Amino acid sequence: MARPAERVDTATMTEVRAAVPGDSYDVARVHVRSWQSAYRGLLAQEYLDNLTPEVLAGRYSFGRVGLALPSTQVAVDGSTICGLATTGLCRDVDLSNVGELMAYVDPAYLGTGVGRMLMTAARERLRQIVTEASLWVLDGNVRARRFYERDGWSCDGTHRTSSYGDVPVQEVRYRRTPV
Repeated sequence: MARPAERVDTATMTEVRAAVPGDSYDVARVHVRSWQSAYRGLLAQEYLDNLTPEVLAGRYSFGRVGLALPSTQVAVDGSTICGLATTGLCRDVDLSNVGELMAYVDPAYLGTGVGRMLMTAARERLRQIVTEASLWVLDGNVRARRFYERDGWSCDGTHRTSSYGDVPVQEVRYRRTPV
């Protein structure tokens, strides 16, 4: 079970940059830590406990080039990847010519400005390909929903049921125009 992390001082954070193939494990580590913290009580604990960076790292393929291809940017504090934002074209069949965002911040960096930096970088990337974007968030993830709403995203009323492990959960879609 993941322990809550202490808050980190981000005074040394110097950049948001494109993810490179060598970042896969560290990005997966942030992804796992983020889910284990943010989704505690929302997803089955057994599912969260079984998430590992080793399994997720193989899902990432960084370094591909093309405006229509997904692109991941990472926030780096010294040499530590502390957050990520992936942008690309929306995978929802009802939204053509719309971008999509997925973002995760290491729990030790919540409230430090890392999320805002990643959102700014992600919107800059999305503006290269679209004028509108969407994202999905677990209905019960109040902290994330507040963050997105403060950033100008609005729930569009679309819901879906997803399963993580064997437990169905409700997700809501947010959109932002302009990006």
